Amino acid sequence: MANLTSLMAETVVFLFDEGGHIPLGTAFVVGYPIDEATQTVVPLLVTAKHVIGDRNTVVARFSPRSDTRPVSVSYDLAKLRAEGDMWEHVDDGVDIVVFRTLHYRATSYNPFPLRLIASKQDCAEHEVVAADRVVFPCLLTHFMGTARNYPVVRSGTIALVPEEPVPLKYRVGSRQITTQQELVFIDATSVPGASGAPVFLAPGPRLKGNTYTLGGTPALLLGVMHGFYVAARELVNIQSQAMQAFAENTGIAIVFPSWRLLEILQQSELKKRVEELVGSENIHDEREPDMRPEGSTKGADKGGG
Repeated sequence: MANLTSLMAETVVFLFDEGGHIPLGTAFVVGYPIDEATQTVVPLLVTAKHVIGDRNTVVARFSPRSDTRPVSVSYDLAKLRAEGDMWEHVDDGVDIVVFRTLHYRATSYNPFPLRLIASKQDCAEHEVVAADRVVFPCLLTHFMGTARNYPVVRSGTIALVPEEPVPLKYRVGSRQITTQQELVFIDATSVPGASGAPVFLAPGPRLKGNTYTLGGTPALLLGVMHGFYVAARELVNIQSQAMQAFAENTGIAIVFPSWRLLEILQQSELKKRVEELVGSENIHDEREPDMRPEGSTKGADKGGG
């Protein structure tokens, strides 16, 4: 399990504000396959929409390949949107965004394979249910490393996979999102900095039906961390003072399920753009990244995770 969790941690990068000083949350790299024979992929960054909000620029902090300090790359989100290199779900309530990155050779990361992003069918086949263990690597604002990124690996269990949409309110920049969504509830600690993190089915032995499988189940990606489950304001306001803290801190985190991410990655616009990139240009980038700021711990996104 240790080796697998280390590989999981290598999929993530840390996101900062435009100046590269204020941590915003976590993102992870998915490898979109373009040549199975050579295992060539187009790398895509995935995070929660509320992490980037209305920003036109974010900085992603990668571990270095050979240097002794992190490598930070500035992303012009406005340009990515204009060029068709940023994708969201057709349902605006889904808190996931995907945007293109390049193969910066100075950076070290492990792109997560598309085939291990769990579909609904995968979850049914492997009988992924409440009480199954999950892990998620993410940014810890108090310590993120000086020579490289050090994601903390948090763990928990699936608490509930509701069979009905869950009412949800959250903010993306200046916009208030009011929606009903398919969600996965997990019993795990999610704090500012964890938003956007990949949530995996924990590797290792597990109970499948009435059978205890020593070999376990593939380390499937189960979803994207949204954040802790905040009580509705109207509910908190009608509670007595003694009940307010209980209502506010449910101890449950919200995950947008992996099949929502798959629906984005399967969009015809994304597939067409990948084909254009492969046919017109080298997806590898030999340039030095735009900047190498050292992140501080002045604060993190307060959007729930």
